[in-house]
Amino acid sequence: MRIVEFLCQLLEAHAETLRRLAALLGEERLLEVLEEAGEREAERPASAPIELHAEKLLAPQSSGGSAYQELEGAVREFGLPAVLEFHLWAYPHYRAFIESPIDLDSRIPGPGGDTGTVLVEEAVAQAAAWVRKLPLPSQLGLQAERAAHVPWLRFRTQTLRRIGRRPLGPVY
Repeated sequence: MRIVEFLCQLLEAHAETLRRLAALLGEERLLEVLEEAGEREAERPASAPIELHAEKLLAPQSSGGSAYQELEGAVREFGLPAVLEFHLWAYPHYRAFIESPIDLDSRIPGPGGDTGTVLVEEAVAQAAAWVRKLPLPSQLGLQAERAAHVPWLRFRTQTLRRIGRRPLGPVY
């Protein structure tokens, strides 16, 4: 699986999260919450950047097209309202990849390595942290976490399958 494909799936999960939150809160209230969260984040000292290890990825193969065009096409297909699409592009975990030196055509190694699993688990953890940081009352925050859980569970399952890993861990 190429990094750009991983990012398309990541953005799809976040788009579904935004849709679910809009359904829970109402689109206007969600936009207020997202703006307030963005302002709070800007006031905080910068957190440690996510470590992306390019050396653990496989060399890019020419895809014959632009990875950025692939991302843009995928996002267009999500059919989000323009304001939610803006917040989709601003999603911090996605931005960490785009702002890194990693070639988006690099490939995530399949079975036999843990790079793919680490990337998936980090993406799910970052998504959960993102929802928890939203300035919502505690009860509404719990509902938001539950609403956001499903798209990321689907992301985890689909992505692990695509890289040849079992989506379910060992049973203890």
